[in-house]
Amino acid sequence: MNKQENDRMSDMSASIQFSIKYDGPALETHEMDVRELAPALLALSSLLEESNRALNGDKPEIRVNVKGNFQSGSFKIDLSAALTFKEQLVSLLSGADATALSNLFGILGGLGLVGGGGLIGLVLWLNGRQPSRIEYKDEKAIFIIEETSETETLEVDIAVGRLYSTRVVRQSLSKVIKPLTQTGIDYFASGRDGKAEVVITQADAVAFTDLDGSPEEVSNTLTEGALLQIESAVFKDGNKWRLNDGTTSFFAEITDEDFLGQIETGEARFGKGDVLIVNLRRVQSIADTGLKSEYKIEKVREHKGPLQNTLLQPVRPPPRL
Repeated sequence: MNKQENDRMSDMSASIQFSIKYDGPALETHEMDVRELAPALLALSSLLEESNRALNGDKPEIRVNVKGNFQSGSFKIDLSAALTFKEQLVSLLSGADATALSNLFGILGGLGLVGGGGLIGLVLWLNGRQPSRIEYKDEKAIFIIEETSETETLEVDIAVGRLYSTRVVRQSLSKVIKPLTQTGIDYFASGRDGKAEVVITQADAVAFTDLDGSPEEVSNTLTEGALLQIESAVFKDGNKWRLNDGTTSFFAEITDEDFLGQIETGEARFGKGDVLIVNLRRVQSIADTGLKSEYKIEKVREHKGPLQNTLLQPVRPPPRL
């Protein structure tokens, strides 16, 4: 393959055209130069790149290209987002272009820039609140807000949960919406084919201003059959038990409804040194204060009395005569 053919192959990509628009009296009357909104466009490029990395890893890469000029009296531009593969021959033979297009729709849809909902819809629902907890079931992420009088839940695609849990994605989205905090810019819109599929107003902007504070999830693991010793059993709703895995002590929430029901009826009774065999989930995240770990017991498989020391000693063969 010659250089020209190679360059043509490397330029091949799956792409989607969409538009974004900022509008308001400050732009209509030219009190604000549209070039002052350029940082928001850079943030949009970063938002797509980091979202692609969060969902698809380092490959394929994503590019955002401006397809048209700024419109006078507003800040509306047409964009092309493209996932570009370096190994195009393999892509063609394996049908990866269709996969790339699907991935691209997944990114834009996951963010909510096309189709509505997505991460933008989640942030609007949270409206500045921090989720009390996030549960994962099948291919869904369930965001739970627990307040004094009621509990609210929102189920989203697991990709949306992953985007929310990636701090740099939240930071970039916050910067994209930041122009709405300025006087005279009333709304941000995004969509395809001349239709606004998502509209964020100046009143909505406050929901996007404190996205940096949420911790970024970096690890979510489930250990089945973990052996834990009870150090402190707490029977009040919402309180966590103190447990020990033989190495360290930690607090864990118990969400096994069957086990909690046994406690409620008095069927399950506990003594000093009792042990539990459980399915234990550990979620690690990075917050402003550093790395933190949260533990949750999703299933109590067995409840035993205190372990005998003899059970903990290695089995030795009988002496030889």
